[in-house]
Amino acid sequence: MSPTAHMEISRGSSATISKWSPQLVPGPYWGSFEQLRTGGNVALDSIKPGSVATLRGKSGTFRILLDEDFQKLLGLASEVHRLRGGITLMVQAARVVAKHRDEESIKLLFQSVSMLSESRLLPERDGHEQFEITAEEKAENAEPDLDLKPSDIHRPAL
Repeated sequence: MSPTAHMEISRGSSATISKWSPQLVPGPYWGSFEQLRTGGNVALDSIKPGSVATLRGKSGTFRILLDEDFQKLLGLASEVHRLRGGITLMVQAARVVAKHRDEESIKLLFQSVSMLSESRLLPERDGHEQFEITAEEKAENAEPDLDLKPSDIHRPAL
């Protein structure tokens, strides 16, 4: 699928699916967690948009994506799920029309077909923002008596 793929929707209108290509390319590879750890932030910075990094650890192989790529993949997966449900409903409505050619059955088929064209763009989330505490929140929740020395803490005798 090209980066500016289009899908023909009923009644001749077209909707842009996405400007993002779901074709991810291989990115950095780390043969152990230790290699990734020693690489630090520079290692993670080497993961570019549209690429998938690979980390091979003792417990298995892990793929690492940037959040924007993950959110777009999640959007594609939800659209596939929506289309699968819509197609199932449309097929069932078509079977009803095949058995009962009344006005209500035909209307149900038209409604199920139009449901597939409701979404013009793939769902996409912005992801999660980094958690930050404001200066006001810090001041509100500050407790001055938290500057204890370990020797000041009472420990029960065993």
